[in-house]
Amino acid sequence: MTHLFFDLDRTLWHHEANCAAVLAEFCLEFPALHGMDPVHVAQRYQVINDGLWDIIQAAGYSVEYVRNRRFHNLLEELVPQLPTKVRRELAQVLEAAFTERTPNRGATYPGVQEVLHGLKSAGYGLHVLTNGVTSSQERKIAAMGLTEVFDSLTTSDASGSYKPDRGIFTYAMRLAGCGPESAVMIGDSRLRDVGGGHAAGMRTLWFKAPNSLPPDDDAAPDGTFQNFADLPEALRRIGA
Repeated sequence: MTHLFFDLDRTLWHHEANCAAVLAEFCLEFPALHGMDPVHVAQRYQVINDGLWDIIQAAGYSVEYVRNRRFHNLLEELVPQLPTKVRRELAQVLEAAFTERTPNRGATYPGVQEVLHGLKSAGYGLHVLTNGVTSSQERKIAAMGLTEVFDSLTTSDASGSYKPDRGIFTYAMRLAGCGPESAVMIGDSRLRDVGGGHAAGMRTLWFKAPNSLPPDDDAAPDGTFQNFADLPEALRRIGA
């Protein structure tokens, strides 16, 4: 059996769309954000959040490093006139609301559900291998209606290491009961998914979604696809 390991955020779960929906709610609910362009707020949030995640993945810090800073930094940039104490307290409220609401959003990329169900029926083992907190990632999978599709979930939270560290891939394959010769890593990050997967001995497919972020590394995947409808053919081309 071939085992397919999927990244979650920005591969299956539409990170930008789901986060933007919650941030748009914030612009209506919280007076400090009234009148702001939700698109601009979401764009600035993504830049700040991605930068903080880069830091913790390089340094091995806890996700709390991100959660303690992202909304404070966002408010500092967007509403610099807020008193420090007010900004700190509001950041805590926004973080709690964001952490609670966002995993319940289930926007995916077109074709995700149909293609994954088809691959499951075709006999592939399907798994999620993601940086993140287990409880949040489980809720995202449930919100997409895909809980029953996957045979296992590996997170950095559970494994104790972040992609692209080899340890998280080894942990995931052990959990799935397979070796690298029968494993394919599929994700949007050339650094974390392609480079990390190759280092662990896996074949890799790079998901280059429309309007996706620029490549974060020059690691070369075994194959590339831009739409989930093309995934079965991409797997066939690499002999999986």
